[in-house]
Amino acid sequence: MIYYLGLGANLGERERTLRRAIEGIKKIPAVKLLRVSSFYETEPWGVENQPNFINAAIKISSELAPLALLGELQKIELKLGRIRREHWGARTIDIDILFIEGQKISSERLTVPHKFLFDRDFALVPLKEIFPKFDCKFHGDKISRVKGSPIDFNFKLVACADKNFGLGYKNNLLFKIPADLKNFRALTLNHTIIFGRKTLETFPNQQPLDGRRNIVLSRTLKNLSGAEIVGSVEELFDKISPAEENFVIGGAQIFNELIPYAAEIFLTVVNAESQADVFFPSVKEFTLQAAQIFDGFEFRRYSR
Repeated sequence: MIYYLGLGANLGERERTLRRAIEGIKKIPAVKLLRVSSFYETEPWGVENQPNFINAAIKISSELAPLALLGELQKIELKLGRIRREHWGARTIDIDILFIEGQKISSERLTVPHKFLFDRDFALVPLKEIFPKFDCKFHGDKISRVKGSPIDFNFKLVACADKNFGLGYKNNLLFKIPADLKNFRALTLNHTIIFGRKTLETFPNQQPLDGRRNIVLSRTLKNLSGAEIVGSVEELFDKISPAEENFVIGGAQIFNELIPYAAEIFLTVVNAESQADVFFPSVKEFTLQAAQIFDGFEFRRYSR
């Protein structure tokens, strides 16, 4: 089932709270995060005497029934400090189910589409960004895009895979193609590269790559000369800059963590079918922009 959720916050560190909420939703069992909108600053709606909001929308797929998902979302609100006092009043975080593809719901606990969805540009604008085919009309409310969304960190995923998107087998890469390695160096040199511990183990002498800022996303690695270590995606956001090009280079778990936020994918696809136990995630949310075909492989570039 495909869900579209709306998020808003107007108390505390608004952008950081929204990112934490998105990460929390991503960790719900049986939920897969597919897309994230930009962040938008909006004037309060319903109760005017309160701070401006930051709003966003996300697209997820989930096996959870709507009311079960609603319960999980309310747990995240509570964890992030949501206290329900005044209706439409100030709040640390608000997460709503805006729309479900192919479903309408009208019950005491849940109405879908959201009962005020078509009245609120602060919900419609980010929703339309990630769901261009959604049929709606805007009202001309004052809304401005602001930095801070996970998609603003300019993540670019780089990988080499077989024609079934297989990446590796038993902690070893499937391919080491000189032209691909040259292309990888040209893409990433003088930029930030982000990777997991298992990818580090595939580097020469298991050492960071020179000429680049190395960031290891790992909960177990404690220190590594020449690299920075972060224990979570939330911590990663505090370490990197949207002004930089941040290349995500593996492994499969890190790709799955960050592909919902990626702007581009640079994928070398080898015309072979290999035994693999880890795979590159689906690129269905991306559009193939270019492909260079060589003898036995091709370089592909995808974007949102």
